Amino acid sequence: MLKFLFKINKISAGSLVSSSVGTAIRACAVVMTANLCFSFRGLYQKIFRASPQGNPSVMDDMNLQYRMQQIGILLCLIPVLLFDMPHVIRELWDVSDKARFMLSWVFLRYVSIAVINGFAFTSYNLASTYILTRISVVHHAALNCIRRVFAIIVTSIVFRVPITTLSAFGIAVSVGGFFSFSHFKMKRLRRPRPLSSLLPMSEV
Repeated sequence: MLKFLFKINKISAGSLVSSSVGTAIRACAVVMTANLCFSFRGLYQKIFRASPQGNPSVMDDMNLQYRMQQIGILLCLIPVLLFDMPHVIRELWDVSDKARFMLSWVFLRYVSIAVINGFAFTSYNLASTYILTRISVVHHAALNCIRRVFAIIVTSIVFRVPITTLSAFGIAVSVGGFFSFSHFKMKRLRRPRPLSSLLPMSEV
């Protein structure tokens, strides 16, 4: 996050350029990979909940979320230290030469954003874990799709980021897919299930 803020600090207000096709494809690949990993996380959480060790009486939602975040930190700590930390230290050194970093707006903005992000991230993950314990993985994935659409719209309003034609098309596809899933799910629930041939049948 520090690396991101330093890059934003160096960009002037009028120097933002539209991303190229290659950048859009890479961003799409990253988002699709993140969604896939998120779905796998939900699937394995359901499998873990079905085991004796994952019973809610043994491990509650908060403890489960804490363990997952602990594993995530351990997995990401070494890559962050290897790839991001040298750049962050170099940027801190440059900023400290120009001004007192501890009193600069960059540091104060970073602390405020980090605190808000921490509360929002923790609340979202706890809610996601709580809901996933009570619904199926498919329902959870559908709700997560709508959550992303809501986040995109709110972000565009708060940060005044214009929604492009491609973004509007993606939002329409996501919302349409969610409503289609809900429609066919309800239609399937209303349909009477055929009797199984394995059930004992009374003689007429």
